[in-house]
Amino acid sequence: MRSYGQFCPIARGSGLIAERWTPIILRNVLLGCRTFNEIAAGAPGLSRALLARRLRELERAGVVTVRPKPDGRGSYYLPTPSGRELWPVLQALGDWAERWMDVTAEDADPDLVVWSWCQSSLRRDLLPERRVVVRFEFAPDGSGAADGSGAAHSSRSPGALTRVWLLLERGRGEVCGFDPGFGDDLVVTVDDPLAFARWHLGLVEWSTALKSGAIRVEGPRDLRRALPTWNSYPQTRARRRAEHRRAPGGPQPLPPEAVPSATAPRRDPPWRTVRTRTRSTTVPGFSGRLVTPRDADYDAVRAVWNGAVDRRPRFIARCLSPSDVAAAIGFARERGLAVTVRGGGHGVAGNALCDDGLVVDLSAMKSVSVDPARRTATAGPGTLWGELDTAAQAFGLAVTGGVVSHTGISGLTLGGGLGWLMRRHGLTVDNLTRAELITADGRPLTADEHDEPELFWGLRGGGGGLGAVTSFTYRLHPVGPEVLAGPVLWPLEDAPAVLRAYREHAACAPPEVATVVTLRRAPAAPFLPVETHGRPVCMITMLALADGDAAERLLAPLRALGRPLLDLVRRRPYTALQSMFDTVVPAGWHYYWKSTGLRELDDDVIDTMTEHAARARSTRSYAILFHLGGAVAETDPAATSFAHRAVPHHLNVNAVWLPRQDDSLGAVERAWARDFVAALTPYGEGVYVNFLDRDDRGRLPEAYDTPTHARLTELRRRVDPDGVFGTA
Repeated sequence: MRSYGQFCPIARGSGLIAERWTPIILRNVLLGCRTFNEIAAGAPGLSRALLARRLRELERAGVVTVRPKPDGRGSYYLPTPSGRELWPVLQALGDWAERWMDVTAEDADPDLVVWSWCQSSLRRDLLPERRVVVRFEFAPDGSGAADGSGAAHSSRSPGALTRVWLLLERGRGEVCGFDPGFGDDLVVTVDDPLAFARWHLGLVEWSTALKSGAIRVEGPRDLRRALPTWNSYPQTRARRRAEHRRAPGGPQPLPPEAVPSATAPRRDPPWRTVRTRTRSTTVPGFSGRLVTPRDADYDAVRAVWNGAVDRRPRFIARCLSPSDVAAAIGFARERGLAVTVRGGGHGVAGNALCDDGLVVDLSAMKSVSVDPARRTATAGPGTLWGELDTAAQAFGLAVTGGVVSHTGISGLTLGGGLGWLMRRHGLTVDNLTRAELITADGRPLTADEHDEPELFWGLRGGGGGLGAVTSFTYRLHPVGPEVLAGPVLWPLEDAPAVLRAYREHAACAPPEVATVVTLRRAPAAPFLPVETHGRPVCMITMLALADGDAAERLLAPLRALGRPLLDLVRRRPYTALQSMFDTVVPAGWHYYWKSTGLRELDDDVIDTMTEHAARARSTRSYAILFHLGGAVAETDPAATSFAHRAVPHHLNVNAVWLPRQDDSLGAVERAWARDFVAALTPYGEGVYVNFLDRDDRGRLPEAYDTPTHARLTELRRRVDPDGVFGTA
C-alpha cells in the first residue's frame, strides 16, 4: 500500500482505496463475494497474483478478514466493520460517476453486466418459482480473455460467439460459463454490448433496446415480459437520484464560476450563492438566514426526512443562536403566524413544518460538549444522534438515543426516547438533566429539577410545543466502545414458533439484554448477504451490555432459537450498531406509520403480526417491535410526562415506498399499515407519541394516561396562552 506522506485524512484514505483494482475488489466483497474465485469473477482482467496481493493489503489494513473454510480448502474473505463503512464511500463514487461520466463501449463487457445483474441487482422477490435458465449470446467483438481462475465469465477469442448462462432457482441466481444442462428457457442475443450495459444501469429503456435491435429475446412470452423486471438497478438509480434531490439540505449548488452567464458574472459572497439577491423582509436582531419561497433553494431547505411531507411555510428562519430563536418567534408573533420548530426534521408526521407559517429551523445549531469526569454531555438542538454518539464514545460513554443515527436529538428527546440502552439506563428523557429554551413570548429559560420543575416535567416526554429548546444536557453511562450485538434472521414462516419462544425469553430477560424484532423482506443493506435480499424474514436484533463471555451467555438462548438463516451477532462498535439500519430508512422515501402499545405477546398477537407482515406489497415496508421493561418500567411514572411505562412492547408498522410509487403503491401500503394495527386493537394499550403520523391527531390522548394528558394541557395553556407554537 502506497502512502502520500500527508497527514490529510483524504490522502491517508486514498493510500488504501485508490490503488488500482482495490475499489473493485472492495465492491465485490461488500456485495457478498466470499471466495477468491467469486471475487475474481467480478473483476475480469485482474490477474490472480495481483488479486492475492490486494487482498493481503486489505487484510493488513483491517478492512478484510480472512477465515479458513470449514473443510480447510481455501479461505473466506469477509469485510470487517471498518470495511463495511467503506460502502457509502463507494456508493458516493458511483453516484458521482453516474452524474458526470458516460458509459463507453470500452466499459461495456457483457459478461460483467450479467455478473453485476446477478450479484447486485437481481430482483429475487420477482423471480419465477420454477427453475429458469437464461442463455446470453454476445456478438463476436474480440474482447475478453481467460485468466484461468475458473470464474464464471467465459474466454473469448476474435470472431467467436460468447455464451454465458444465468441459472435462476429457489429465489437465487448463478452465472455459469458453461451449459448447466437443464435446457434453455430464454435466449438473449446481445448485438450491442453498450446498449445492454446502459439498459442494466437504467440509462436506456428495455423496449428501446429491443426496438433498436441491440437486444433480441427468444422464449415464452411470459418470461420475455418478466425478464427486464428482474433487474433492480434502474429503480435503485431513480431512488438514489430522488434521495439526492430530497435529502435535507438538498443537492449542493454549483459554485458561481461553474454557472454560465450571458453577461459578465458578478461574484457574490459565498453565503449568497444560492439565494435571491433582493430581500424585502428583515427580522430585527436576527443574524441567521430567512428563507422564503422566492429563494432558489427553498424546496431543498424545507425538505424533511419523510418525502411524503410537502408543506410550504411562508418563512424558514435558519437560526444560529438562542437570540436568533427569540427574534424569529417575536417576528412570527407580530404577524400572527403559527410557529413550528425543526431540529433534525426526522419526525414521520412532519411536525417540524407548517403551511403558511414560520419554521424556527435549529438544524444549524450543532454542538456537543462532553464532560467525562461528570459523565454528562450538552448538545445543541440541531445535533444528530450519530454526532452525539461519536463525541460521547470517544470517552466510552453513551446515552439512550434511538436506533437510527441520522435522527435528530430534539424530537426524539422531547417525545421520550426509545433506544438500545433504555432497558438498562432508561429512556432518553430519564437521562435529561437540564434544558435551555426560548418560550412563546421570547424569554430564555432554564428548566431542570430545581428551576421550572413543572416545565422540566413536561419537556421530558410531552412531545414538544412548550418552547424552542436550544440546549440539552444528558447524563451519560459507560458503554462500549465495543458491544456484542447484531441481527439474527429466520424465515418469516418460522416467525410464529420463533416469537413464541422469544416471548418467554423476553419476559425474564435481564435489563442488560435489549432486543428489537423486525418482520419484513430482508433489505438490500450492506450488512446482509446479497442472497438474503428480498426474502421474507423475522429478524431479531439484539444487544448484551456485558463483557466477554458474560455477554455471550446472555444472548446464547436467543441465538439458539429454531434454525436461523443467518447470525450476525458479534462484537462491534456501539456507533456501528446505532447506524446499522441507516441505509434502509433514507431521507426522501415516503413513509407512513401506524403504532400501538401491546400488553402482551399472546399467540393471537404473534399470529396476527406474522400474517399481516406477509401481506405488505412494498419490499421496503416492515413492522418493528420494541421491547421495553427494565429501567423504563422501574422509573417513577410521575417523574416525567412519558406515560404507559408498564406497557412491555411498542409496535410500529412502517409503510414505505418510493416517491414515484405514490399513485401505484402508496394508498395500498397505507391501508396495509392501518389494517395491521386495527387488527391488534383488542390487545393494544397506549401509543408512543413519536410514532404518531399526520392523521393521528385524534389519537394524541392515547399517548398519555388521563391525569398526564390533563396536566400537559394545563401546562401548555400556561406557557403558551396565545397558542404561538401551532401544530402543522
